[in-house]
Amino acid sequence: MKWIDKTDEFETRAWKDKYLVKCEVLDDKIEVNLYSCTDINNYEIYVNYGVMYGIVYVHKDNAETLRDEIKDVIYKDYMENGYSKDMPSGDFINNFGEKYNICIPSDIFFDEEEFMKKMIEFTDKFNL
Repeated sequence: MKWIDKTDEFETRAWKDKYLVKCEVLDDKIEVNLYSCTDINNYEIYVNYGVMYGIVYVHKDNAETLRDEIKDVIYKDYMENGYSKDMPSGDFINNFGEKYNICIPSDIFFDEEEFMKKMIEFTDKFNL
């Protein structure tokens, strides 16, 4: 089993102030993506591993190395423990979170800026 690069499958790779640099998946269940940002010194590594997901913020100079390290850590855990609906374990999540400072920004769930834009477009239709 190996990581598969799915980057070129995305028609649109820009989102807000971010640009998808690389998207790799493992077993069509696990995802590790690298995003560059308009603040050119900061990159984001998006991790989706079962019940664990979030963003690891990193300086651009360390982004590729850290992404590869994260992929290796996740791969090892996945190969040792297999897949289950509640993977990875709580211990893995706690250790990973402490080591990599994984964050869950609010815009993962709710994009307030996009919502307000759509609301304005919707209400404009009624203001003839």
